[in-house]
Amino acid sequence: MAELSITVLGCSGTYSSSSSSCSSYLVRSSTTVVLVDAGPGSSIELQRHVSLHDVDGIIISHEHADHWSEMPSLYHAYRWGVERHHVPAWGTAGTKRLIDFVNPEATEFVFDWTTIDESSAVTVGDIGFTFSRTDHPVETLAMRAECDGAAIVYSSDTGPGWSPESFGQPANIVVHEASLTADLEDQGIPHVTGAQAAVNAAAVDADLLVLTHVPPGEDPEERRTHALRADFSGRIDIAAPGRTFSV
Repeated sequence: MAELSITVLGCSGTYSSSSSSCSSYLVRSSTTVVLVDAGPGSSIELQRHVSLHDVDGIIISHEHADHWSEMPSLYHAYRWGVERHHVPAWGTAGTKRLIDFVNPEATEFVFDWTTIDESSAVTVGDIGFTFSRTDHPVETLAMRAECDGAAIVYSSDTGPGWSPESFGQPANIVVHEASLTADLEDQGIPHVTGAQAAVNAAAVDADLLVLTHVPPGEDPEERRTHALRADFSGRIDIAAPGRTFSV
């Protein structure tokens, strides 16, 4: 089994906190680097781990600003800074509409954009990505990254009506949003609690659950405590900028 890892660049939910930018991750194998989501401010942490030249592709899960709005900054960096064009990029139709509204030159001069949906499959280097539409108000794509038998699932944002079981395959690591405190479970909010995330990780036999997307000012340890109440036998950890989790 090849090593496959995910590095947290930003994990704050809704807006950036004093210690973290919004959702952004690096999925890496020994030969491939993929930026998954690009929340505002995330390129700072990105450049602490890799050069902008080293990014082989970018995948954006959905059009909410806390998951994509660093793309205009990356456009400027690639066009005028490192002078790299034709960066492969994938995302939903709604995300492209917003990027084009903010800066229509981005997908003309820098990003080679491909619109994807839940039926799509993307290969970047030696990492394959498949997608599943989650329970969220806009088209939102969870993704499963696989390399030589190792697999990581990233939930993006979702309510309780979605499970990584939809991929039909197990995963070693599940990086799952846990936006809600326990008292908000089943209140019709399109996000989930730590316990709901743990149930989803158990459904795909994950060895590790990483809880993410906790709003600023709230305690991630509360999410872990709640997750421990679920019937999940794997390890439970908490996302933080700079942390890397490897299969």
